[in-house]
Amino acid sequence: MEEKIINYLKQFDFDIKKSKNARFLDQKVTPDVLSIVADCVLNYIDNNDVIEFTSTDIWRDEYSNENVIDIFGKTDVLNPKAKNEYDKFFQQPLKALSYARILR
Repeated sequence: MEEKIINYLKQFDFDIKKSKNARFLDQKVTPDVLSIVADCVLNYIDNNDVIEFTSTDIWRDEYSNENVIDIFGKTDVLNPKAKNEYDKFFQQPLKALSYARILR
């Protein structure tokens, strides 16, 4: 599996001097957040039998809500006062996964 991942990533040029896209890593893109967001994506696509989704689909999913509350001690994802926080919490890691060509 490791070799498959390496071979896949070798197909791409991640040089930010060429892409001019240095914003794929932001304050919310930490290993713990990246891991849970990736887990939430996998859970969402498995349970909904889809491959296309939006960040809002992921963040409003019950699995995401339960895990973010449990692991990070954050407020309910459906709390309107938390919209800006969750917007960043899910969008920034999704953007990083997209930049890495893990998501399209």
